[in-house]
Amino acid sequence: MKKREIANDRYIIYINNKYYVVNEYTLKIISAYYDNNKNIEKTAKGLNISGFHLKRILNKLQKEIKNITYYEDNVNLNFPLKIQWKITNKCNLLCLHCYLGALNNKELSEDKLFKITDKIINSNVFEVTLTGGEALLVKSLPLIVSKLLKNDIKVNIFTNGLLLPDFERKLVDILGYAPTEKLDFFISLDGLENSHDKIRGKGNFKKTFNNIKLITQKGYRITTNTVLNTSNYLDVPDLYKLLWETGIYKIQISNMISLGRATSDMLLSENQHEEFLKNFKKILSELDRGAKLLYADMPDEECQSKVYLLSGNKTEYLQKEHWKCSAGIGKCTIESNGDVYCCPFIKNYCLGNINEKDIAQIWDNKKRYEFLKMIAKENNDSRVCIAAKSNYKARKEVI
Repeated sequence: MKKREIANDRYIIYINNKYYVVNEYTLKIISAYYDNNKNIEKTAKGLNISGFHLKRILNKLQKEIKNITYYEDNVNLNFPLKIQWKITNKCNLLCLHCYLGALNNKELSEDKLFKITDKIINSNVFEVTLTGGEALLVKSLPLIVSKLLKNDIKVNIFTNGLLLPDFERKLVDILGYAPTEKLDFFISLDGLENSHDKIRGKGNFKKTFNNIKLITQKGYRITTNTVLNTSNYLDVPDLYKLLWETGIYKIQISNMISLGRATSDMLLSENQHEEFLKNFKKILSELDRGAKLLYADMPDEECQSKVYLLSGNKTEYLQKEHWKCSAGIGKCTIESNGDVYCCPFIKNYCLGNINEKDIAQIWDNKKRYEFLKMIAKENNDSRVCIAAKSNYKARKEVI
């Protein structure tokens, strides 16, 4: 469990990849519970109460801290919980579906990268996602990641995986141990060999897949991400089977964003989506060891998606998901030149440059409040993702 103070008698805590706002009393109870490895009797004894009483308190607190209305109405953070840092604008591939488009092949000096790292550490941030370009191209990345980890900041690295073993070796040399509990990798794998290599270059599937197996065997959590498009949708179900049998931590399948080099003719039609789901259900029925897919269908104009759980031959409807964007409320993006934005897709609300100001000054910039007002106005206070709405329009033209 991680914690940060945000105001008098208000704390943010981070448990099981989720954030909660609690008061000092709740923090005391939950901290004791986790410090004692969730042992009820031992925790109760330390708090001088009965185990029965502690269970009642924990059940009540669990309901209270999960109250979404409380967060929407009362929580105003004075620092971001998460930062996405596009640490370089260099890449070693030229992927067909890259939403970034042409890159300028630039990155900041090593000295500036270290100064930004220090500013992130001093900002109370819980989690940093490093991306690019290709993040692993940054020579000083092992040192940067080690500093973040040593300061209790969780790190996620988005990568194509080609340089992964060398990076991991250097990081372990610096730390003296493998940070498998603090560092997650998100690796792009866009289909089986022919499809992946068509999108990302000849020979890259074997290199990436071998590196995925190597890092998985070392105990790291790896989430693979496959961007669904017209070049790969027929073999993605078989890719899922291969990854499932390899023991990947999470297998993620994403809808393509029609930006940059990703053209609208790569978006799936409704019929292609149906064919993909049919083939996927067939694969799931063959994997009788708990294989399942949490699937959200294509979002409508209000970014609402029906969510299903696919397992075996069953399709269970769960709920209608109305995803709310947290850009400018709990997270922001640092571009490769140091410019900071609430949303990486909306560039007319720059909050400042981190080379010139610290994160507290940037977060309190009036442009952030203007961005939040714009989002509210555009969406009737629903906080629907503007980029997702734009992608929906592009998809409708294909369908």
